[in-house]
Formats: sequence, structure tokens, C-alpha cells
Amino acid sequence: MELLGLLVLVFGLNLVATGMTIGRDISTTLEARSTWTFLGCYRDNVDGRVLPNGEAVLAGTNAMTNVLCQSTCLQAGFSIAGTEYAGECWCGNEIINGGGLAPDGNVGCNMPCKGASDETCGGPNRLDVYSYSPSTSPASTQTTTTSGSTQHSSTSVAVQPTSTSTGTGKRGIAYSTGNPDGNATYANLFKGYNKVTWGYDWGYPSHGLDSSFEFVPMLWNLPSGSDPSWMSFVENSVPEYILGFNEPDLTYSGSSNILPADAGQGYQTYMEPFSGNVKIGLPNVLWNNKGSSSGGDYDSALWTKYFIGNCTSCHFGFAAIHYYQDCDPSNSKSSATWFQGNVTNAYETLQLPVWVTEFQCYGTDAQQISFLQEVLPWMDSQDYVARYAYFGAFPNYLVNSDGTGLSDIGVAYATT
Repeated sequence: MELLGLLVLVFGLNLVATGMTIGRDISTTLEARSTWTFLGCYRDNVDGRVLPNGEAVLAGTNAMTNVLCQSTCLQAGFSIAGTEYAGECWCGNEIINGGGLAPDGNVGCNMPCKGASDETCGGPNRLDVYSYSPSTSPASTQTTTTSGSTQHSSTSVAVQPTSTSTGTGKRGIAYSTGNPDGNATYANLFKGYNKVTWGYDWGYPSHGLDSSFEFVPMLWNLPSGSDPSWMSFVENSVPEYILGFNEPDLTYSGSSNILPADAGQGYQTYMEPFSGNVKIGLPNVLWNNKGSSSGGDYDSALWTKYFIGNCTSCHFGFAAIHYYQDCDPSNSKSSATWFQGNVTNAYETLQLPVWVTEFQCYGTDAQQISFLQEVLPWMDSQDYVARYAYFGAFPNYLVNSDGTGLSDIGVAYATT
């Protein structure tokens, strides 16, 4: 998630949609146990962990809190503890692999702890990091919230479309319906920007997406029972494309988390019946994922291989991938170079047109805009990149903080 999430991924989306205010664990609970100090929100990478020791907490990931992780690390002989992805606990005695504070401050540490919804436990590729010292003085009583830490510069006045140039038809909107009316208001802010031509909302129906956009429905997870609503929706609306399961290759709470064999059977039941009339996408997987898995020890490329092996009679019209990475990776490659390499690798591996249905680099507004200015023209010029959608159309991302217009990043995405 990551979401790479969102990533935040869908979990992060729901957080934005509800407007929930979540405090970082640096106030009353930390003050009561003054031996732990909050160091900040650190960027992490599955290829080189900042804290190398993943520890299983006694009560399980669903009970995760910062206190629980800190206690677990201390008992294991470590003096630094970090929480990530809402339910992961990582430990060490020093920050390694070139780890440092996230360039966007606390913005990426936005996922509520699975065991305490009023505090954060990191985020996608982000760690809330704490250090233990018996002599540490009481921590600051300041409480940082995700809503207060967001650094995106945005205005409360809707930005009007100024570009009349027509794009390639590839650019789309991954949008939230988490607004007071529960509809596609955020997506419809892109109306009039001719480079943006389609949208999806991680489900169906479109909840009022403007008719100037093509709506692409998604079957997010394995349905319960026969799910006649999905079958009848596709039969009656006859879309040109349909999207399949969302991040079945991952195991965090915002993913669909499906074994390849179960996903293959699900596709044969719910997707393959439409193969003669619509183009069906492979499941949406986090292609830059390494080492994280759903029910087995394999990465997302291998998950996809196993899935295809369990769906040999299925017909696929395109691949669907996600990509999340720091805007300023702690290595010699730029974020744009990483991205281009991942997208190219997906095409070379799967030999299908590629839809990048979620992607984002984690960083400041200026960093994200620079990233978009490099990768959008590149994708538009690649024949094998069929469509893409930046994460995502909701407040403090592509939409401004009060939901009335596009943010600076949103304008860049719509016009570059």
C-alpha cells in the first residue's frame, strides 16, 4: 500500500472520507510513561528496513497500539520501536539503511492503530518511531493529528479549468464518495479538464459521476454468495471494461487479501461470464511490492503468476497495477525512474496493456508535482500504458482541504 496507501490505499481513503481526527501517540499516554520519546514519522522501504526486526505482539496485529509495540520491542532487547501499516511492529537499536524523517513530515503516518483508533500507527512505507531511555524527560504534551499535519497547500476556492487541450484518453480519477452527499462530487471537480476522461470508485455504481467521464466498475473483493447486484449491474450497464479484486496480494486491512486459487475461482464465477462483451483486467496488485504476500511467501509478481495458473480458462484484456514510493528515494534512482522501471517490468512480465490504477509518490506538493510532470508525459507516450489514475480524488490529495476545488497537485494532474 504502499499505498503502497493510501496507500493508503482504501483504508486511508476511508480515513479521509470520515474526517476522523487521529492523534499521534505523543500526548497523555506517552507523558504517563516518560521513558519513550517520539522521534517522528520515518520513511521505510521493504527492500531496506529502517528497523530490521519485525516483532509479533502477544495479542496479535488487530490489537496493535504504540504502547504494545514499545513493550514488545523492549522485552526483545530493543530500544527503538516503530509502528507501520496500522498493525505492524518493527524494532531495532539504531536507524539503518539510510532511514530518515519523511520529507512530508507526519502526513504519511496517517493510519489509525488497529487496537486504538484514536492514535496513529504509521502508514504505507511510513513508521511512527519511538526511542526508549530511562532518563528521558516527559514528552511534549502537544497532540499532532492527521488533519493538522497535512502539508498539502490548497485553497477553498474552486479552480476553474483553463486547459482545452485533449489528452490521450488514458488519464483517470480514482475517487472517493466520502462526502456529505455520498456521491461523486470530488471526481466531478475534474469536469472540463479534457485530459481526464474516466473514473472509478473502487466499486459500483458510479454514485453520480458526470456523464462526460467513462465509469469503470470494480469488483473489490470476493462477494458473499452469488452477488446478483454485481452480475446484474454489469449485464445492464454493459461497460467496456471491468476492474477486478483490489490488492489481493497484500494482507493489510485495506486490501482484499485473497489466495491466488480463491481469486482464480472468483474470476471464473464473477468475471469470466462477461469476457465476450467486456475487457477484463487482471487483479489490481502492488507491483513494486517485495516480500509482502497474501497467504504465502511470494511477491506480487509471483502472486499474479499463481493466480493466472488458477484461472487458465480466463480471458484478460489488460493488467492493473499499483505503485507507491517516496518522491525522494534513499538510493541513486529518482522516483520517476523507479516508477518507469516498475511499469515497464509489469508489461514485459505480463505482456498485456497496463493500467496503473493507483500510483503516488510520497512527498511535498512540489515534489509530487515534479514527479507528475515527468511521468505523465512518459505514460502518454508509451503504447503499452493504456490508462492510469493518480491517488486520489479526495481532500488533501487531488482535492483541496475543504473539498470545493482541486489542490495544486490536482491542477497539475489535470493539466500537465
